[in-house]
Amino acid sequence: MIQPRPSTFWRFSFGVILFLCLLTYRDLFNIAQQFGIVLVNSKTWLALFAFFSLFTIFFLGLLIISFTRRGERPVDSFESFVVKNQAHKIFGGLLFLAGLAGFALFTSLPYLVKVFGGQPVIRYLIFFLFSLIGMFGIRLLRKEIPWMTALLVMVLFQSLIQLFLFFATAVTAYPFAMGWSETSRFYFPSLFLSEHVYGNKYFWPILHPTLHLLLAPPYLINAPLWFHRFWQVAIRFLLIGLIVPPMLGRLSIQSRALRWFVGLWMFLFLFMGPIYLHLAVPVIIVLAGFSLQNNRRTWAALLVASIWCGWSRVNWYPVPGMIAAVLYLLEQPVDGKSFWRYLSRPLLWFITGTLVAFLSQRVYVTLSGVDLSLFYTSFSSDLLWYRLLPSTTYPLGILPAALLASLPMWLVMYIILRSHPMKSWNPIRLVLIGLALLVLFIGGLLVSLKIGGGADIHNMDAYLVLLLIVFSYLVFARYRLEDGDLLRFVPLPWILVLAILIMPAWSYAQFNISFKSYDANATSKVLHSIQEKVDEVNARGGKILFITQRQLISMHMLKGVTLVPEYEREDLMEMAMGNNTVYLDRFKMDMQNQRFDLIVVDPLVYNLISRNRSFAEENNVWVRRVMKSILCNYRAEETFLQDEISLYVPQEGERQCPQLK
Repeated sequence: MIQPRPSTFWRFSFGVILFLCLLTYRDLFNIAQQFGIVLVNSKTWLALFAFFSLFTIFFLGLLIISFTRRGERPVDSFESFVVKNQAHKIFGGLLFLAGLAGFALFTSLPYLVKVFGGQPVIRYLIFFLFSLIGMFGIRLLRKEIPWMTALLVMVLFQSLIQLFLFFATAVTAYPFAMGWSETSRFYFPSLFLSEHVYGNKYFWPILHPTLHLLLAPPYLINAPLWFHRFWQVAIRFLLIGLIVPPMLGRLSIQSRALRWFVGLWMFLFLFMGPIYLHLAVPVIIVLAGFSLQNNRRTWAALLVASIWCGWSRVNWYPVPGMIAAVLYLLEQPVDGKSFWRYLSRPLLWFITGTLVAFLSQRVYVTLSGVDLSLFYTSFSSDLLWYRLLPSTTYPLGILPAALLASLPMWLVMYIILRSHPMKSWNPIRLVLIGLALLVLFIGGLLVSLKIGGGADIHNMDAYLVLLLIVFSYLVFARYRLEDGDLLRFVPLPWILVLAILIMPAWSYAQFNISFKSYDANATSKVLHSIQEKVDEVNARGGKILFITQRQLISMHMLKGVTLVPEYEREDLMEMAMGNNTVYLDRFKMDMQNQRFDLIVVDPLVYNLISRNRSFAEENNVWVRRVMKSILCNYRAEETFLQDEISLYVPQEGERQCPQLK
């Protein structure tokens, strides 16, 4: 990396602080308005604004001074303090620890979260200030490290801490589901071990089979709910982390410190989408198994990865073959071969891998016992084109977010390409690599625009993984040029290196850290109430349908419940979004016949919402195609709002459909 001059670095730092300070005034006014504070009548808030104004003026002064002849004095003072400070080890260690812990504390203390947690600019200002504090600590501990490098290290470390803490909040013994999909992440894995868990054999899951296969092991030891949550977090970190070693192994980075920094950045980058944990498996297999010298090993890796993708997601069918083909294009010069002779191997990998994935999925369908039509509902679901751009569902918008995540990397690759003579690059290789990235980029956008998506860029995962591979080969000089030599290293401008880190760092710095607290006695009473209702229905020989909260059955927190495998919430939602009329008509008929004497589901609010609300289309298809069938035939007998659970029983007499709110 080309380091900035000390004066340039400090001008940049003062400028960033000043810019964030000016925007923070808006956030402070928003907070005052939110809490109904009249500024002229509040001494506390007047003092806060006065202090913050002095803080802003101070950094404005530093920025102005930095452009004058005296501007070198503050810079020299900083350098002198770092070089000559005798107690630098102790003080540096304290500053480093403060830099690591400061932002995490700010985003986890309930009072600060309540007051400031919803204002983004304040968060970014605090994050940057603690990065500077930690940067000073690093420089006191290791004087040879430049200012910008130390700052980048602190940004990376703070982001990783925030990432770990964010996922750690999911580990709790709270017995009910937290979030829309969590109950499905507990229930679907149990279907692979249904005879062990339920004493009956049931169909395997339709959605993300390999994901749920990986989440099934806790059922082998009858683990409690908190362990299931721990397992989900641990295996996510493990599998995504396992992409990094084979990737670094292909790069041969000599510096141990640089290898650690790059590895941690890759880990953070892969969590940016994030890539689903089960989709990390084929990436690991291909990266670890691909070899130009050992064709059998490459084929074995490709076939195993493709089989796995066939059991995973339709849009990942071609990905193992594409990764293998791109690795070939990166490592193998044309070397005078004809067009078709050179491309025969990667083309065969791509075609064979895609075909094997397709056949593998058909094998899964046969083994699962599920009707084939239920696996392809995504092909009939709507495309929501407006989500390409910023919307309430995703304020960044899919296209801007994808560009922010990848454009700095493309600029770096352009600089590297321009730094070598054009004869060093064979256009066949570059065009095909670019075409592979373009196909995955467009494919990721289309999948993201499907109803049910568009809230982040996790469906851009295949594109981001391939971009990471190509980018790493170019930056770390592992691309094989046409003369057989490896690419030479090209120093990168510091501003681009910073830009590459910003989006991954922002991905989890935007979240507060809130550990789930709950009243164990209160949840125990709710479980007891549900159990009483279950016992009552069982006593008269009735049927019970759990649309949600099926972990209460699979983990035996309720007794005497016979699982009805149909109509789990995520399956219902998938069929509603794909408008699978056969499935939905069967559900509607079962509701009209009042097949079930008790339905456990989240509280149903019969309300259509406009597009200016998050996930409006998803809510509306759920209301029209699922909720209406329930509410026209059932009524809520008991609701536990704190835990988002309702018990619905059949309507008696003349049935009433709800009115839209």
